Amino acid sequence: MAGSSRTVFEHKREMTKSVEQFAAQLDSGDSQILADLCHFDDWQRQRQGRPFLPDTVDDVAIRSYLLHLKLSGASRSILQRTIASLKCFYDWAQANHVIAKSPFDSFDLNRPLLSREQIRRREETRFANPTDREIVHLWALNQLAEHLNRCADIRTLLDTVVETLVKVMGLKTAWAFLWTKAGLHTATGTADPPHDFALAACCGLPPGLERDNRRYLCQPPDCHCQVLLRNDQLVRAVNIVECTRLQDSTRHAGDTEGLLFHATVPLISQNRPVGLINVATEQWEFLSPADLQFLSAAGSQVASSLERARLFDLVERQRTHLEQELEMARAVQKSLLPTHPPNIPGFALVADWRSARQVAGDFYDFLSLPDGRWGLVLADVSGKGAPAALYMAMTRSLIRSEANRHTNPAAVLKEVNRRLLVESSNEMFVTVFYAILDPFERLLTYANAGHDPPLLRRASGGVERLASGGLIMGLFEPFTLSDEKLSLETGDTLLAYTDGLTDSVNHQDEDYGHTRLADTLSSAPFAAQDILAHILKDLETFAGPVPQPDDITLLVLTSDWALGIVATF
Repeated sequence: MAGSSRTVFEHKREMTKSVEQFAAQLDSGDSQILADLCHFDDWQRQRQGRPFLPDTVDDVAIRSYLLHLKLSGASRSILQRTIASLKCFYDWAQANHVIAKSPFDSFDLNRPLLSREQIRRREETRFANPTDREIVHLWALNQLAEHLNRCADIRTLLDTVVETLVKVMGLKTAWAFLWTKAGLHTATGTADPPHDFALAACCGLPPGLERDNRRYLCQPPDCHCQVLLRNDQLVRAVNIVECTRLQDSTRHAGDTEGLLFHATVPLISQNRPVGLINVATEQWEFLSPADLQFLSAAGSQVASSLERARLFDLVERQRTHLEQELEMARAVQKSLLPTHPPNIPGFALVADWRSARQVAGDFYDFLSLPDGRWGLVLADVSGKGAPAALYMAMTRSLIRSEANRHTNPAAVLKEVNRRLLVESSNEMFVTVFYAILDPFERLLTYANAGHDPPLLRRASGGVERLASGGLIMGLFEPFTLSDEKLSLETGDTLLAYTDGLTDSVNHQDEDYGHTRLADTLSSAPFAAQDILAHILKDLETFAGPVPQPDDITLLVLTSDWALGIVATF
């Protein structure tokens, strides 16, 4: 607030100095010039909420002030005198380097003025009474709001806006620019503009603006309204902007159908300009204060929708980029899993891995060990998604490293736990079932670190759970774990799985559970691949369309019943 007050004080001091210097060079008979200037200054203060400072682009303010005087009952002679007084002040300001250029040098401010009666008749031509006008304006704003709420495409949004404004206001021409600085132009589908304002939509352009691929609307330099927007001098809808692009087209023999001026509504989102909309007319007095209020309301709606569309587009780009990265991560993670199960004499082995998201915390692995032995790993990292996947990759690497240094599963997992505590500082953990199969001795030596105990189906059909084992890995030290041994007879089946299988639910929120899994395994066929298919089919029947809540991994080892090499991924 202190900074704002200081700015106002500086403006006021500068204006006082300019007026004093201007007044000092006036003759005693020129008091009316100073009075006209002071009236203009008062009007500017009320309109802008701050002291007035002369500027090169003040033609819009001057024309708006003249229209204000005319609608207030000022005669033509008073209007002409006011124009002369203001011209005298601006010429002095230019000569004394207060401004670089006078607006009277660039713009014709002496055009014939419509009378109040002519303005009234124009309004009556469009609407029988002010109530009708307000009803139409409210209807149009309501229609715009409904459309803008549904539309995320910026080009379609702006096309509808300019068409609606032209129709409601009884005009024939409108166009919209987006300031590329605001980051919206790429969403319009247009090519990169030759400067930083992109033509985003248009309606009813005269031939002079349509020709040469709308060159006079697209080419540099800035048109007058763009200069105003760029310099923060356009904060609401303004009337009677002399169109420099229409002038340029006319100078090159373009047919502009008599269009000379336009009103401009800035598109301002979160206190920053993002673009503007112009509606053109043959006479600068055409738009009433009610029209400008309607334009400002429409501009506010459009700016909010553009910001929403920008954020939507940004989120979509980020989402697409993230999905692409996750898909690449999934491919990398899948490449870490075994491509095919090993060919183990007297045994068949199959596995299935299904992630709940693009990447998973579950993994399995097959390790070739000395003397024809094989290491079988099934693990489940806490959580899901990318963090679990990264932790999974680290755990897998540590297990592979330690499996080459230790001959028994418990020693491997103890060392992996120690290294996880050293190398990871987060609160994540992992459960691991690690077994070493000696196919010649038909012996399975295993250690279980907090993992759901695998199920063993004997050849007789009975199903039992293996020993529970020790603590989860990655959180605790000291870490105690022991090896267990299991002799596998002909016809035995071992099923290892992650808890995503038993925690799966149906539409009644019932768990698949350990009991159903044991029953399903008991009734399954004898071949490893058929057992896996039987369990997955039963799970699909149970869960139906309910989304998979967690990663699911299964590993099936059979003795003698299948000697082929089969795997599904």
